[in-house]
Amino acid sequence: MKLDRHIIVVSALIACLFIGACKKADEVSPYISISSPAEATLFNVFDTVHVSFEISDETNLQGATVELVNQNFVAVTPKIGIQNYIGSVELVINDKLLETGDYYVLITANDGTNEAREYRKIRIAAIPKARRGIYVATTNGSLQDNVWKVDSLMQHFQSMIQPGQDVLKLRVNSMFDKLTLAGNLSTGLKTYDLKSGTLDWSDNVFNVSHTERFEDLHYYESTVYVTIYDRELRGYTLSGALSLKLPTGSYRPELVYRIGTYLLVEMNLVGDDRHILNVYHATTNGLLWQQEFPMDIVSIAALQNDEVLVFGNDGNQARVFHFDIGENGWWEPRQLPSGKIFDVVPLEGNSFAISHEDGIYAYTYSPNYLNLIKTGAVYQDLSFDEDHGTLLAATGNLLEEMTLNGQTINQISVSDSIVSFDIHYTR
Repeated sequence: MKLDRHIIVVSALIACLFIGACKKADEVSPYISISSPAEATLFNVFDTVHVSFEISDETNLQGATVELVNQNFVAVTPKIGIQNYIGSVELVINDKLLETGDYYVLITANDGTNEAREYRKIRIAAIPKARRGIYVATTNGSLQDNVWKVDSLMQHFQSMIQPGQDVLKLRVNSMFDKLTLAGNLSTGLKTYDLKSGTLDWSDNVFNVSHTERFEDLHYYESTVYVTIYDRELRGYTLSGALSLKLPTGSYRPELVYRIGTYLLVEMNLVGDDRHILNVYHATTNGLLWQQEFPMDIVSIAALQNDEVLVFGNDGNQARVFHFDIGENGWWEPRQLPSGKIFDVVPLEGNSFAISHEDGIYAYTYSPNYLNLIKTGAVYQDLSFDEDHGTLLAATGNLLEEMTLNGQTINQISVSDSIVSFDIHYTR
């Protein structure tokens, strides 16, 4: 028995000598040292981060990469392969959408068996949100409207786009430098790249013009929503791919608004005067519930969480309702002056600007306060400038910039009557 055990041990030793099976497993991870940038160094978007390092291993390195990640460890720059393990690389912060906050230089190295990671925290300051210009659609009553660019100082304007159709509404997506417009009696839905001024994509939707086509146009992050007179709701990606195509049966979709996970669509029952707000799940597009409102809805504005203010006209009477989406219930927080509303935009905090037949009202939800700040004209379109903290308003062919107290501080007259306008920011 002892002899047998001796033979087994000798055989195992011989096998180790021939095949190297007795080598100890590699349990040591690569060594990584980052010498620059220094901890908590501040960078701006579009800066270059110079990363210096030393990487080594007691066996043989198989590869290493460096990248920039956010606090959730999601990459915000592409990975760069490291060729020289004692050296440096440069990471360019070229994502203009990055928010101010802490980020990490991440170096990863492996030796074929073990992987090591080393982090160096830096801080990135976002691009300030500044007004770059204002895009204005005008009409002379034909189906050949124009889109103009007004400079950031509102001193000059120039023709930018001849879409070859009329324009119901235009919207600018500053995050991706896109402008989308939809026609009313024309068939075109078109998206332009504002960097090059060229047409990105279009969808005619119909083959026949000179009848009502689009009812509303709304941007939410990278999705374009449109409501179509021929009883259909659509959503498009920034590249023009159809992400939502929903026939609406006996209801004609009119206004569309997205807030978080909810997609709100005003529906008008064909042959009836009732207006119903459909609430869809924005991801699955499933209908969650419906709520009838005693008015034609003009505008929806976020209030808090999943609560919104719904503004509209009941005949010649302006009205506002507080709608709790999650509870599917509404109530009327105050009575508005007699006369029609044309547009509503959120201001700072829980305040709103209301374009009314009387002029422009400033409305604060809490404390509940309404103040007429501008008279003498009817303004068909409003926008709040987040950069300047001012209100932009269009009446006829005049674009005005005013304080939140209604004092005009700038104005410019463009060719023909303004149909729609929107602000282009740096981000």
